[in-house]
Amino acid sequence: MLSPMRKTIADYMAYDEERVELIDGEFLVTPAPMVPHQRIVRNLYRLLDPQIERLKLGESILSPVDCFLADDCAVQPDFVFVLTVHADRVRNQVHGPPDVAMEILSPSHRKRDLEIKLKLYRKHGVPEYWIVDPKNETVTVRVLESGDWRILGAWKRGETAESHVMRGVTAPVDSVFGPRG
Repeated sequence: MLSPMRKTIADYMAYDEERVELIDGEFLVTPAPMVPHQRIVRNLYRLLDPQIERLKLGESILSPVDCFLADDCAVQPDFVFVLTVHADRVRNQVHGPPDVAMEILSPSHRKRDLEIKLKLYRKHGVPEYWIVDPKNETVTVRVLESGDWRILGAWKRGETAESHVMRGVTAPVDSVFGPRG
């Protein structure tokens, strides 16, 4: 049973003051993303969604979308993908782990994505986690195997990132980040 101080999905749904995530029963406020961050989200969607549609793999959803991982855990990855076989998870929110979660690192929540969410997504069985790093212009894809993360690849400009879960889907890193400058 949750302690009286721990927040739940019901508390989360009633909270409307700021952009917030619920992780292990605590609200974590997140500032709105900056324009460069949103450009990368847009680029990923433009790159990946047509491939996902063509291959009939499932559904891609852009942030903000709530993913309810547990009664005390609601996160908003920047980009989520849900396989067709798990389509029942997609309602007004995503109920259960998405098959792929993507986070674009920002100075305001870099540690949250690299440490807290890395552990959280492993704990709740997210099969694939993309970490897109604008500072270093890299895309790192981790896949969950036997309860732990394995790095599928860490790609930089001039290379093409690929997915294990979204079979046949690739993302040229240059196109993810757009033109330099």
